[in-house]
Amino acid sequence: MLALSLPALLSACAALQDAPRLSYLCPNDLRFEARLYQDMALLEGLRGHAVLERVADHHDGEGDGALRYADPAVRAQFGLGVQGRLARLDYTNIPEPVYCERAATPDDATPVRAHARPGPRPAPPFDPNAPVQTNIRVGDGDNGPG
Repeated sequence: MLALSLPALLSACAALQDAPRLSYLCPNDLRFEARLYQDMALLEGLRGHAVLERVADHHDGEGDGALRYADPAVRAQFGLGVQGRLARLDYTNIPEPVYCERAATPDDATPVRAHARPGPRPAPPFDPNAPVQTNIRVGDGDNGPG
C-alpha cells in the first residue's frame, strides 16, 4: 500500500513546487503556455519556447500590477485588464502588440502572479580543466599485485 502511494505523493510534491502552467489564447488560433517565476518566465508555444528575464517595473511611478518579462526578441506583460486575464506581447519584428487572453480554467479566481521561487536554471557548462576525483592512487605504497 505504501509503495503505491509513495510515487503519487512524490509527484504531487513536485507539482506543488513548480509554477502553474497558464494557458493563453491569441488571435489567429495561436496559443501558448507560460510559467511565471520571480526572476523569469518560460513560454512554450507552437513556434518553440522562450526564456524571458524579469524586468523592473518602472512605469512612470504608476504600478498597474503587471508582471513584465523580456528578452531580445519579445517583451511580455501578464496580469493586464480588469480581471488580470490579458497578456501583451511586443515582438521586435512586429509593429503592433499582440494581446492574448488567459484560457478559461476551473480555478479562474486565481490571480496571475509570479511563483514564489526563482525559475529553473540550466547547469553550468562542463569545465574540461576542472579537477577530476578518482580512486587511483599514485606515489608511496604498494599499488599493484605481486
